Amino acid sequence: MRSHNLRLASACILAPAILGLISCGSSKKEANADSGLKPLNVVVVTLDTLRADRLGCYGYKQVETPVLDRLAREGALFENAVAQSPLTPPSHASIFTGTYPAVHKVRNTGGFVLPSSSRTLAAVLQERGWGTAAFIGASVLKKAFGLNLGFAVYDDKMPKAQSRDEVGEYPERRAGVVVDRAIEWLGAQSGKPFFIWVHLYDPHFPYDPPEPFRSSYASNPYDGEVAYTDRELGRLVAAVDRKAAKNTIFVVLADHGESLGEHGEYSHGVFLYDATLHIPLIIKGAGIPAGVRVKQQVRTIDVMPTIMDLLGGQPPSASQGVSAVPAFTGGALRTSFSFAETLYPKMNMGWADLTGVRTSRWKYIRAPKPELYDLAQDPHETRNVINEYRKDADELEAELRRYARTDRPEKVEIHGADDKTMQQLQSLGYVSGFAGREFQMDGRGADPKDRTGSLKAIEMAAGPSSAKRRPAEKIAVLERALAGDAMNPTLYYHLGSEYERAGRHPAALKLYQTAIRKGVENGRLHSRIADLQLRAGNKDAAIIEYERASKFDPLDADAHTNLATAYLEKGRVADAERVFKWVLAAGQEHAAAYNGLGLVAIQRQDPATARGYFEKAVQLDPDLVEAQLNLGLIYRMSGDVPRARQCFETFLKKASPTQYGSILPKVREELAAMR
Repeated sequence: MRSHNLRLASACILAPAILGLISCGSSKKEANADSGLKPLNVVVVTLDTLRADRLGCYGYKQVETPVLDRLAREGALFENAVAQSPLTPPSHASIFTGTYPAVHKVRNTGGFVLPSSSRTLAAVLQERGWGTAAFIGASVLKKAFGLNLGFAVYDDKMPKAQSRDEVGEYPERRAGVVVDRAIEWLGAQSGKPFFIWVHLYDPHFPYDPPEPFRSSYASNPYDGEVAYTDRELGRLVAAVDRKAAKNTIFVVLADHGESLGEHGEYSHGVFLYDATLHIPLIIKGAGIPAGVRVKQQVRTIDVMPTIMDLLGGQPPSASQGVSAVPAFTGGALRTSFSFAETLYPKMNMGWADLTGVRTSRWKYIRAPKPELYDLAQDPHETRNVINEYRKDADELEAELRRYARTDRPEKVEIHGADDKTMQQLQSLGYVSGFAGREFQMDGRGADPKDRTGSLKAIEMAAGPSSAKRRPAEKIAVLERALAGDAMNPTLYYHLGSEYERAGRHPAALKLYQTAIRKGVENGRLHSRIADLQLRAGNKDAAIIEYERASKFDPLDADAHTNLATAYLEKGRVADAERVFKWVLAAGQEHAAAYNGLGLVAIQRQDPATARGYFEKAVQLDPDLVEAQLNLGLIYRMSGDVPRARQCFETFLKKASPTQYGSILPKVREELAAMR
């Protein structure tokens, strides 16, 4: 799916100085505590959205996964591994800190940042001399969300949209690209142990495997994505084996699974069933016997302590997990209870949040209508037996209370940045108006089990089969769902998107405004309103909405860039400069922000400074056509004809005729004059 990012590309700004310049749219360190760590390399591969029951080594026969199957034969396979969250950022934070979401504070996708004081595996190993690098497959794990702590290299640049009528970047990149970058980094390592994390996103929706997997798995593209990911993982494993096969710990796991229609869920995040919490986990390498299959329950919070144990050290004191190493030789593990949560239903759907606890036999889910499943007799969780085993449910509810350490509902506030980042940004004088939003984790609201009709509507409108449906059909489905679920932000978002695609912009604007009047409010809706106001030429109204959107998430670079560009078009140069610098101060190498600062410099008649900003923008993003044109004009003014010509030619090659139709003839004329 593509991110909705207008980027003000259609609202060109003509700076008076140069006709045609256009806008874009720690806690105390524990170093030396484990000075005797074994100098082993560590490779962690997280396979996003991968179900354990889709691998040959877990008994599945309909998909070929020879690489993962071989790793399982050569190491230890955990049959009963479970995640602490069915969402990517919280789950990864648990993997790398060894703590539950309530401790590491990453509670949902978007709106949460891992605190800079966190003791991650990368931070611990980097302090002890390991070379560290991460290669990321999707934008949900961008460095702005804090998972880059301890990584000297954090490669998270997503590919640009390929169509000239699209702007922004894709939210993901294929496993082959991620593995290529990882192998390149591995080839340059020598002299010290390394820790590399490789995140492969492909099994995530949309399911679109490349050939030959698209044809081989035409009837089940999810399986095709799994097979493709396995192949690319094989290239990484081979590169690691060539580098240091005998001195490496290799860990492969999923962050969560995927619900393929079970319980009325078509992806993940809403429910806490094993379709999304049961994950594959395989560990092989130094100190790990081959062919071990561990039946005891193991949690994602146990991964970091296990790695530290294999290295001969201890995890940070904050870790809530335990080492699984004793299980390699049949020892017992202290992992009887695994706690899980999802705030996605409350924050994204307006329903009740869910928490749960799992043992080797029981799954208890605290919900408006609580659930208890006997996993030994009913592994697919099809029969709620809470009325038959009330005593067991009460005991598990008591465990949940002990885990929460309070009987009072927890307050969770979306800040979008940790305190350190907010303090850094506050120097720009723009933080005071930021409005965090508070949620009560009280289990109140509509039970998600009673809202599966909304999930079905979203699946029909935006799921794998949606391309086969006419726009009018998708609109009708979403309108019916919204009539029965009027406080659901996601339904407003999808219905508004369909209105916009159908060219019904006034209807979309009215819909978003209705949502906000009802109290269904988030930054995404305000951004959509701002985009539509801008399209209608209402710049003042657009600025107000971009300001509101930016206050919901201070790390939303696109919302801030749009706001700054709107300021610039209204002549509010100082405001524009402040917000462009805000984006960069937040640690985001955002090409559009550099382009905007170049425009600010032009307004101040400082072409030398403008040139530096435009060059930085083009360096970061050669496909940002606005920056190419602006830099070409700067070169042309300074008499550097060859480089001006190169920039103009790039602009003409990549610029969308729809967005830049009035500018293209002028650039062609200028190029012809230079020739």
